[in-house]
Amino acid sequence: MFQYSYKIFSHGEAIVGLCNILITQLQKLAALSSPDILQRYCAVLVDALTFGPVHRRDRRIITDTCRFISSLGKQCSINDLASNDCCVDSEVRARALQLLLVACGSGLSHQFVGKLMDALVLKDRAESSHKTRYYGDSQLHRLKHRVMQSLLVLEPLLDVETAERLVQWLQDSLLMESQQPSVRYQQEWLLTRLLYHHPHLRDRLWDMFQQGRQKRPGSMCSFIAVLYQLACVLIDEEEVFVGRSMREILPCCMAQHFSVRLYAQTTLQKLIALCKAQRLDRVSTEYYIVELSLQASVKHGNAVKNVHKLQEDFYFSAFHPVEHYTLETIFYDLPRLAGVTDEEWISPDLLRSCGVSEMSHIDLVNSNCALKQFAAAAWMPKSSVGAEDDAASTIRLHKNVQKKLVPWHAMIPEQDLASELRQKRQEGLIVVASLIDCLPNLGGLCRTCEGFGVSEYVVGSLKSTEDKQFRSLSVSAEQWIPISEVKPHLLSRYLEVKRKDGYTLVGAEQTANSTRLNDFKFPQKALLLLGNEREGIPPDILPFLDVCVEIPQQGIVRSLNVHVTGALFVWEYMRQQALT
Repeated sequence: MFQYSYKIFSHGEAIVGLCNILITQLQKLAALSSPDILQRYCAVLVDALTFGPVHRRDRRIITDTCRFISSLGKQCSINDLASNDCCVDSEVRARALQLLLVACGSGLSHQFVGKLMDALVLKDRAESSHKTRYYGDSQLHRLKHRVMQSLLVLEPLLDVETAERLVQWLQDSLLMESQQPSVRYQQEWLLTRLLYHHPHLRDRLWDMFQQGRQKRPGSMCSFIAVLYQLACVLIDEEEVFVGRSMREILPCCMAQHFSVRLYAQTTLQKLIALCKAQRLDRVSTEYYIVELSLQASVKHGNAVKNVHKLQEDFYFSAFHPVEHYTLETIFYDLPRLAGVTDEEWISPDLLRSCGVSEMSHIDLVNSNCALKQFAAAAWMPKSSVGAEDDAASTIRLHKNVQKKLVPWHAMIPEQDLASELRQKRQEGLIVVASLIDCLPNLGGLCRTCEGFGVSEYVVGSLKSTEDKQFRSLSVSAEQWIPISEVKPHLLSRYLEVKRKDGYTLVGAEQTANSTRLNDFKFPQKALLLLGNEREGIPPDILPFLDVCVEIPQQGIVRSLNVHVTGALFVWEYMRQQALT
């Protein structure tokens, strides 16, 4: 069974919906027999809880299209006739979560819960051993994110021994690894809950502070955040804990690491406000001078805006580690607020459709709606495939975003488009590349000429435009620009004809009397001749030119690739003629 499931998960990364069939059958098996049978499928559960490849661009386009069609609801009849594949990977994880919750609800032994936890941690360690740093929304990021989600669901079911092992793993991970925001939030949240539910482990937090200062100062931000979240939920011993916390955090306000100072100052302000709200007068009085100093220090330099951003962030202003312990927060709100791609968001509706319901140890949705009021912070790295409303907010927050033309937004018939382009290109720049031999250079130059509206592109042989190397660089540009053929041995006669037609003949060449490109004024009717990659423009062709123009250079080589040279000349012509 297990060897087949491994193969299914392996092939399921390329075959859409395959793993969904496996996990759906496992759901039926658990429903027909006792949930205890799931104890035999620990490895399958772990693979399902962490399943989901990073799809190639073509697959993402299909997924985005399906998601858009699905969002139309009843406006599009296909939504009633067939299901789409936009959430199949998320469904695998959602169905695995349903199995996990069913198993938890049946009173599984602590031994099985510990076994499942160890398998998840081992999977994370195995993947992390290859690289300690990773990119946002990469495969490793997504796997670590999913592992943490599963561990958060298991947390209330852990016995003392298992909880101690998990605390040690979290401590090592926060100390030694640089995590993406979503993973760091989850690790801090899980550590906070473990220390909250196991009071005998709280003294370890002070050891973490000591080790953090010595081993990796940047990790202090996480431990400070854990300390603050823990202070917000400890009521019975709040005064003692807050007093100790203030003493531990205070030295961090003078740390060399800017982020550590920022977190320490923000947290101290929050703790002082907490003392006043809870009437912890002894602590408030003891740290009154600290409060005044903080108020003065955060009014200067970068601290002004950065402290405000941190204080207003959902994590310090609205998030509650106990009240927000729901499936909705773990699988939807936190990924959304941490800037994770929406491929990782699992909404309560999707969870319900996969059979997930509220369990005794965790609710499905939040009764506290505070997190819904927040969007991902402006400093948070944004995913490339967010939802429409988040994409709009991203554009409002960041003005420097990619802008690509989408042809179907203003589609016109192909014949009309070609006619319109021909009219625009009349009597402009002609680029002659008859002397160029390298097909990639010819293809890339074709793309450049089409992009800048060159009126005609001349090559030594039209057969070159049919070559695979040419087309891989031209990216269909040859379909939209007039291309003509002039053999190299006929070039001098062609140049004479163009001079009679009123064109100024410009050669891109370094000669004794060359004009600098930045000093040359292009006429509207100009012909640019580019030389051969190795020999340049032959000496017998130079007398036919009206002017030679060179690109000023300061390096040692004093030679540019012919495609780069042509692109600079074409751009300068466009800057002078079109952009003015």
